[in-house]
Amino acid sequence: MGSNYYGERRLTDEMPVIVSAQHADHHTSRTTHVHHHPEGQLYIPLQGVIVVEAGDVRQVLPRGRLGWIPPDMPHGATAHGNTFRPGLAGYTIHLAPSWCADLPAQSRVMRMSPLAVSLLERMACWPHGTPADAAARRLATVFLDEVRTADEEPLHLTMPRHPRLQAMAAAIADHPADETDLDEWAARLGWSRRTLTRHFRDQTGMSLVEWRQVARLQKGMELLNGGASVTTVALSLGYDSVSSFIALFRRILGVTPARFAQFDT
Repeated sequence: MGSNYYGERRLTDEMPVIVSAQHADHHTSRTTHVHHHPEGQLYIPLQGVIVVEAGDVRQVLPRGRLGWIPPDMPHGATAHGNTFRPGLAGYTIHLAPSWCADLPAQSRVMRMSPLAVSLLERMACWPHGTPADAAARRLATVFLDEVRTADEEPLHLTMPRHPRLQAMAAAIADHPADETDLDEWAARLGWSRRTLTRHFRDQTGMSLVEWRQVARLQKGMELLNGGASVTTVALSLGYDSVSSFIALFRRILGVTPARFAQFDT
């Protein structure tokens, strides 16, 4: 899904939006390399999960969520489909720059409202994925109103800017089961506990404990989507009990891990 998804034409006020269906096959994943374009972009999975790297933010999108990418932001994505359910995997929506003015300046993960889901079903039926008349354009503007007011979800991780903190965050994201605590990380980085805590929160908007929880949740969604059992996932992520993992998963995603694995939420 690069910048030439609709040929050599760029989106304009005359053709402000295009909806593209994405299909799953028997491959376990499909990757779009880092690129950028002047249009804004929405990723909307219907099955599996989509992992989006956008700027310094990593998003993991299950069904029922959408990922927003502002215009000109470098980004890439990997779609992890369910190999047992080939077919329609989801949609991407590209928006002309003028239609992005009131949308967030940073990438976001948001929950789809029931109205937004219904509107998307109508928009997906557009010939060539574009609105053919004024009524269709009004439909798109109502959809964007729903996006603007959508609830943000804690399914994204902001990478810190400082090189030492980046290295620490990357290590945690790669090995979320690692139980290295604040004092040990502070000693490794040559900082005090207080300095590490302050800089990490200033640059990520989260405490280290919160950041690690989301990193574990992101990894857990990927493993569950790949067919791993709830018990296997919980233990591989470093949880002492499966019930602790289930409680966190349900608190943040609103469903149990077993239901997520069965229905992709």
